[in-house]
Amino acid sequence: MTAPLNEEVLQRVADLGTTQWSGTTYRTVSSRRDPLSGEGARRMGGRWNPPGFATIYLASPVGTCLGELERTSTAGGTTVASRLKAGIKLYTVEALKLEVLDLRTPEALDQVGLSSDDFVDDDHTACQSVGHAATFLGCHGVLAPSATGTGLVLAAYEPRLGPGQLTVSEERDLTTALYESLS
Repeated sequence: MTAPLNEEVLQRVADLGTTQWSGTTYRTVSSRRDPLSGEGARRMGGRWNPPGFATIYLASPVGTCLGELERTSTAGGTTVASRLKAGIKLYTVEALKLEVLDLRTPEALDQVGLSSDDFVDDDHTACQSVGHAATFLGCHGVLAPSATGTGLVLAAYEPRLGPGQLTVSEERDLTTALYESLS
């Protein structure tokens, strides 16, 4: 991790503890990339990880995953249509017995010092600080509301995962027709 660990946030996260979570999630990535690699987030950083820690971003339900694709495309100065033309795969990923920092309730958010506004803020510093504390404490990931306003995001910390905790159960080419039918 590149940023210093915030001791107050660390204590808040430790006090909240983890929840074991299993579920079906979805992920879109370039056809040329490994769907279970967090390398892109390691290089660039993300909402729940500063650069330097490999993180696999997943969403549920599938509509939330597609909403995240639209949101990140816009933020990156491109469109979903241009990304689909370049080749995108839609993966169904099963998560099994992950020990996550569960931020799906207002009480959990308050405990770690976040608000719902932090999920949509272009400045990811507050969320990254919580994610940094979660990785330090050995969490497998963070489960939180999606910045799209619906569904959830699972930021799974690749180095913390054991064999079989994330498995791809389905792979599909994300065509325009499929995108429109699922959106």
